[in-house]
Amino acid sequence: MPRCKLCKQDRELRESHFLPAAVYAQLRNPADQNPNPVLITRNVSLTTSKQIKDYVLCAECEERFSKFGETWVLANMARPEGFPIQEALIATKPIGSNETIAYYSGAAIPAVDVDALVYFALSIFWRASAHIWRNVSGYMEGIELGPFEETIRRFLLGDKFPADTVILVSVWPTKEVLPAAYTPRRGKAPGCHCFNFLIPGLEFKLMTGKGIPDDLRAMCSYASPGKLIYTAMSVISDTIEAFTKLISTTRESKGLKAMREKTDGVF
Repeated sequence: MPRCKLCKQDRELRESHFLPAAVYAQLRNPADQNPNPVLITRNVSLTTSKQIKDYVLCAECEERFSKFGETWVLANMARPEGFPIQEALIATKPIGSNETIAYYSGAAIPAVDVDALVYFALSIFWRASAHIWRNVSGYMEGIELGPFEETIRRFLLGDKFPADTVILVSVWPTKEVLPAAYTPRRGKAPGCHCFNFLIPGLEFKLMTGKGIPDDLRAMCSYASPGKLIYTAMSVISDTIEAFTKLISTTRESKGLKAMREKTDGVF
């Protein structure tokens, strides 16, 4: 009997998604001749309906991920019909701001479930470390959380929030949201390990280590008073950096190249 990687019990496994199927659905463009999302890997760029999934979790743990994070987050991320999280922030006065960032007390906004956002984020970071996933190009690079993989796993099962861990939830800062996503990758932060990933309209940043600066600890969306949530221009720059790095090594597939040329590069 295979073993579930979350609960560590010998159980029948379900086909688990790395990023939820609903994220892929928001990356489709029905107006295109081929509406499937453009997948960019280090090796190739192509339009594809294939999603990143494998047999990783049992049915009970799949349901746990859905109940405590995925269902709410996926219903409230950026979609063509609206972006409820961003709309809730726009209707609320920030408790602080400057030219590049505004921060809000998520706990004071009934329409925002910060706990669901944090749980969802940590579930994705944990998946990126706990399992080696495959995309159309083969095995993915993933991330390494070291000892924090275990403390995050226990949190996902109901234990306390991990020590020396900071999670930041940031909302796309402009009304026009880029319909894009990328899986967890290594980011940059002083004195600690840093990782981030994106789904439409939302960036999640994880920092781990004893050297996390005090000012960053104070910003944690889970542990800060008021459960801070942000709108930040850095979401755009992080996204540009992530895709620029991928594009620098990728090879465009014949099918994607033909589509781009047929549409004069606009698709």
